[in-house]
Amino acid sequence: MLAKRGPAVALALAMLALAAFGAAAWTTAHPPTTTVTDRANVQHVALDTSGRATVTGDGALHDPGTVLENPVVYPRAAPDLVFTARTGSANASFARVTQNVTLVYTATRDDETFWTRTVPLGSNATTDAANVTTTARIDTERVRGRLAAYRAAAGDAGSVDVAVRTTATYRVAGYADSLSASAPLAFGDAWYDVETATDTRRHDRSVERTVAVPGSSPVPPWALAGVGGLLALAALLVAAWYRAWRPALPRLAEAVHRHRHDEWISTGRVPDPGDALVVETATLEDLVDVGIDAGARVIHDPERGRYVVVTPAAHYRYDARVDDDA
Repeated sequence: MLAKRGPAVALALAMLALAAFGAAAWTTAHPPTTTVTDRANVQHVALDTSGRATVTGDGALHDPGTVLENPVVYPRAAPDLVFTARTGSANASFARVTQNVTLVYTATRDDETFWTRTVPLGSNATTDAANVTTTARIDTERVRGRLAAYRAAAGDAGSVDVAVRTTATYRVAGYADSLSASAPLAFGDAWYDVETATDTRRHDRSVERTVAVPGSSPVPPWALAGVGGLLALAALLVAAWYRAWRPALPRLAEAVHRHRHDEWISTGRVPDPGDALVVETATLEDLVDVGIDAGARVIHDPERGRYVVVTPAAHYRYDARVDDDA
């Protein structure tokens, strides 16, 4: 096959090598990708509260003048509660923020509210700031008395409770939202308590982007390049082999034909044809066919490398030396 179709085989291998190199280049330039979602413009906003009171009356547990910061309970000897609410942004400054602190009495029955009273305690607003703080002073003895009066008025209709509610509305980095936290007030015979309350918000925007997925290609580029190199080497070897062996092909064909038609060929010395008509055949096999048709032997002259069929009309000749020089 290579003897007859060496150039075609070499060309086919070369084309396959180019295809492999092209596939390697394309795979390198266009790796598999996936879409990932990033979070952009992330903003954190938080609302928290705290309480502070100073002991002013006599008590067995605290000396007068003691400042209590967020204790488990406040003694009744420290009736003036300083309630502080703070709303802050962890990333960017607020474009605008408003904070309100109110005292809210509610009457409920079976978890449904049927009466509410709201008492403003303080508010604050600012722009272009990282946080806002609102301080409210609460006379807990007065609240204790009002709560007792409201509970007496409600009777067995429901329960009455009181809480400090803080709300904050804001705009930050293009986001507008609000926070709300409620800190219940509880009273005992010799104490009161206000719970701390918090609320938080996280704002962000999703941004999709396309990224390459390393190592996910079915056939890596280096493997394709390696296959291309092997195919290119094979094409060069086939071309070199064909070029080196091509001069011997006519002799191989002659030997095959000589062996196949040996019974029609005789060895002898062929004289010059003189004025006789000389007809040259393309191959030894063609000359043997002439001899068979004419009923004549094929004479082989080894010295001249010539095969001849002599008929009265012409000399039919196949000169192997012509093919040897091809």
